[in-house]
Amino acid sequence: MALVAAGTAGGADWVRAGVNTNQPVWGLTDGLRVAVFPGGFTGDEGGPRGLIRIGYPTLPGNRYDLINFIAIEPVVGGTRAYSELEKSRFDGRQGKAFWTGTRPSTNHHAAAHSPGVITSPRPGVEELTVPLFIERFDNRAHVRLVLSLRSDTPDELCLTVHAEPDSAPIDTCILTATMGNKARSRLLWLKDETVSSLKIFGDYAGEGFTPHAFFSLARLPRNAVGDALIAISTDETNPAAVAASTAFWNYDGDKVTQYWRKPAAGLTDSLRCAVNARFSYWMSHDPIPGGPAFENFELVEDFQDGQQFIFGVTRRSPTQLLQ
Repeated sequence: MALVAAGTAGGADWVRAGVNTNQPVWGLTDGLRVAVFPGGFTGDEGGPRGLIRIGYPTLPGNRYDLINFIAIEPVVGGTRAYSELEKSRFDGRQGKAFWTGTRPSTNHHAAAHSPGVITSPRPGVEELTVPLFIERFDNRAHVRLVLSLRSDTPDELCLTVHAEPDSAPIDTCILTATMGNKARSRLLWLKDETVSSLKIFGDYAGEGFTPHAFFSLARLPRNAVGDALIAISTDETNPAAVAASTAFWNYDGDKVTQYWRKPAAGLTDSLRCAVNARFSYWMSHDPIPGGPAFENFELVEDFQDGQQFIFGVTRRSPTQLLQ
């Protein structure tokens, strides 16, 4: 595998922390981008700490918007940890610390971030890989991720999960896309049917999360090469035309499909999709226009060191993705 010099020597136009941006943001100029605290796509600190931010150029003028967050939630002995909600041992603030370079000290110094490494997995293709280190969770799970983006799949982020040597045994490490409500995602595209959140959770009118609904591997669609691919999308023709009760929750961009893809080579019978929903927006009393929408959207499987999950955002429809 050939190593490419920093920048765009191989032809792909990369955004890289410390190379052409002073923010912890990585990705392709016109493709999916990923960021961690305090970087982001909405200004200020980009959202809560302890979350991976997913940005995509959905806004007019090809500008980027925050599409979703991904939280890291390993389970040990049946106890689930929460990267967004647990307090950091470094400074006592909510949200586990992430870093990609030098480990932050305990005296409130900011985490350091790496530009990542560009390689060429095959001629004409570049891959940017960025290590993502995470402090140990309260349930004693300790994991690190490798974030990978490729020039031939500009709409996707691959997340590879590893257990650190001092980690407690992990049952499963859940990577959950936590903000389906922003795009008012109500359609879940299964193998033989498309299921609406209004059907699964239509009677719910509380202010918390619904219980999860689970769908086994047998119910997940496969693409042409055998990968499991499960997508969510809005049921609205033009989501930018629908106003939320507060401007913060407005979805102002193009309609997109969000999806998880699990490569065929890594499929196990334990793999399943899980979704829950909300009737009102997070930390508000404001009902979501049109009724309950999916909030957490995740693939769950028994933990294996080096397991991979691919998250994507695209303007293509779920049907086009599977073709």
